[in-house]
Amino acid sequence: MATPQQLAALAAVVPAAQACQQQYKVPASVTLAQWTFESSWGTSQLALRANNFFGIKATHLSDPATYMEFPTYEYENGVKTLIHADFEKYPDAAASFAAHGRLLATAPRYAPAMAVASDPVKFATEIQKCGYSTNPNYATELCLQIAVHKLTQYDKEVV
Repeated sequence: MATPQQLAALAAVVPAAQACQQQYKVPASVTLAQWTFESSWGTSQLALRANNFFGIKATHLSDPATYMEFPTYEYENGVKTLIHADFEKYPDAAASFAAHGRLLATAPRYAPAMAVASDPVKFATEIQKCGYSTNPNYATELCLQIAVHKLTQYDKEVV
């Protein structure tokens, strides 16, 4: 069960998730589930120090001001392993949410997920299949967050 502080933090990011759904067609419920899971409700060091709420890895390492290295767990051959990885650094939460939406909407690897964006459960399943996370239970974890916290209430019809 979420604490009052967690629920307050969730309420604060709902508008960003809904804005990304309007712009990028990524279900707000899935974005919010990823936010709870990837950033520990906005309290992870990656979230606090780099405004990265979705575990987005860095791809352009020529400018050290744009990324930070953090320890993270990855599953390698089914084994949970602690590694160090470079993660994107954002100026604020809004930029992190926008980058997350843009990544899912425009990267060809996530096209199968975008094809089922009207169904948050199918979307969560597809982003796992597309390789968003190495966690073999990623979709299950997201769907649990969606159900327990009734996150589909924040999905808006995309016009």
